[in-house]
Amino acid sequence: MHGAGNCLCLSDMIAFGSQTCTPRLGARGRVRCEPGWRLGRDWSRGLHDFDLWFVWAGRGLLAIEGEEVPLTPGTCVWMRPGRRYEAEQDSVERLGVNYIHFELVRGARGLPLSAFKPPFEVLRTRQVEFVDAVMRRIIDLAPERTGEAVGAALLGGLLLELAREQAAQKELQGTGTELRHRDLILRLAARIREDPRQVPPVAELARAAGYSADHFSRVFLSVTGLRPQDFVIQARVTRARQLLAESDLTVGMIAEALGFQDIFYFSRQFRRQTGQAPTEFRRGLRREL
Repeated sequence: MHGAGNCLCLSDMIAFGSQTCTPRLGARGRVRCEPGWRLGRDWSRGLHDFDLWFVWAGRGLLAIEGEEVPLTPGTCVWMRPGRRYEAEQDSVERLGVNYIHFELVRGARGLPLSAFKPPFEVLRTRQVEFVDAVMRRIIDLAPERTGEAVGAALLGGLLLELAREQAAQKELQGTGTELRHRDLILRLAARIREDPRQVPPVAELARAAGYSADHFSRVFLSVTGLRPQDFVIQARVTRARQLLAESDLTVGMIAEALGFQDIFYFSRQFRRQTGQAPTEFRRGLRREL
């Protein structure tokens, strides 16, 4: 239990099986790896706490005790002391990674759990946007007065959710082909979110993936919960919300920048997603300031 002032009292206790513990945050950040970046074998020797990685962009290769694991958007890695990790990235598609160092402690004295084995080491999450958003919030909270307590509570919930997802995936393990389909769609979804304006037609995406248009749409729906066309619209509206909040671009300029046919179609889709017209959304934000 942590408290700050008279208004913040959060429980960040979590339980894995019979182990009840509390996260204690360390260094954290969000990076786009520089050209030529690689993780050498000496890095693991200095790892004295847990390190949660989440790949949000790019491609690479992680070797865990010599066993190679592809790094693609949606890959989570729960690194632990005593294991050997080495990594490199694609020379063109550089890695984008969120990382959070932490300990799991117990008792009033905050003693670190000894010999705790995480419920997973590598997980390819289907909840890409959720995991990215939670980790980004924990990272952003670091300098705030109540940031440690809130961040620890968020991390505890995230770890439990990832462990739940890993257990569910284990029960529903698919074929190699199904996993390949899923990884391909997750990589594509990440690219769409990064640049929702520059998205080829569905038929072209399907051809590039080696699918028929109908099969591609079915696979995309099964992985993301949305048809490709709807996913693109959602990504564009999400970016439009950011631009309305953070820029002085007019509604018409935002519609054009994001590839909408015209301002009326943009406004219709924005209202469908948010319940407000773009101008209403922006006015509401500025009233709050």
